[in-house]
Amino acid sequence: MFRFAKSLFIGLLALSTSTTLCLAQPTLRSSVTVHSKIVTVGDMFDGAGNLAEEGLFLSPAPGTVGAVPLPSIQLAAQRAGITSFDAKGITHVRVERPGLAIDQDFLGTIFGQEVANRSQLLPNQTAKFSAYGAFETIFADPIAAQPATLLDFTFEPQSGRVSARLALAGHNAPIAINGKLEIVAPAAHLTRSMAKGEIVDINDIEFKPTPVRFSKVQGDIQLENLVGKSLTRAVRGGSMIKLSDLTDPTLIDRNDLVTILYRNGQLKLTVKGQALHAATQDQTVTVLNLMSKKTVQGIAIGAGTVLITNDPTRLASR
Repeated sequence: MFRFAKSLFIGLLALSTSTTLCLAQPTLRSSVTVHSKIVTVGDMFDGAGNLAEEGLFLSPAPGTVGAVPLPSIQLAAQRAGITSFDAKGITHVRVERPGLAIDQDFLGTIFGQEVANRSQLLPNQTAKFSAYGAFETIFADPIAAQPATLLDFTFEPQSGRVSARLALAGHNAPIAINGKLEIVAPAAHLTRSMAKGEIVDINDIEFKPTPVRFSKVQGDIQLENLVGKSLTRAVRGGSMIKLSDLTDPTLIDRNDLVTILYRNGQLKLTVKGQALHAATQDQTVTVLNLMSKKTVQGIAIGAGTVLITNDPTRLASR
């Protein structure tokens, strides 16, 4: 009797488990994201089981979103082998397929790489693309081995004109691109407005991407060529700096009282003088010896200091 009751209990338990499994249904999702051309049962339903890899319908184009009505889902599910599922009151399922944006920034990057491969782009230069007329961003399949492939490319360096054809993953036909490629490079700009004669400090400079056709007039200026220089004209903040805007700072102005210095080893002679004209660092300057009322020539070595390299007895007597 005990064995029969035990067997009956095990049988009922197995029947109950089997019934529960039979009653389990896939559950429809309200929103799905897919990364391939086909929406599968596993994409659309929770609890899809061994039917998860079965295809239902084509996914939207890369970078787009679609809404699939419930009747279409029911029909596709039946064809895939799902006789029933829990729709949870859903009437439409949102299906999104991510895409790689092929915009003007992206095109500038791949066009710039092609120009660099042709040795038409320096290491510190980049390319900025702008299409002729209106431009709409296109999306390519981001998980493809080559989302975008450059098929044809023509570049005219003088005008910047570009013509190209690209093959995009997820699109059947190549797309044609026409526009202009602007080569840009970092160029020195002032961070504030400065007056003529002011000395440029490191905080007065910022390097901003600038079209090469404009920065060519600037010349190749490095930071060390700027700091400590004097402006030859007033320059507004935000303006690009040209080589012609810079000069060595004036150490001595005309009529400045200066120290005339002779130095040779331990020997050092000084006398007061008056500069007869302005001078910059290491520039020759003529000075009036205030003691002898004679003139002498020396080198400006600092603010208010002139170094004499000839005979010190002439310095004292002149």
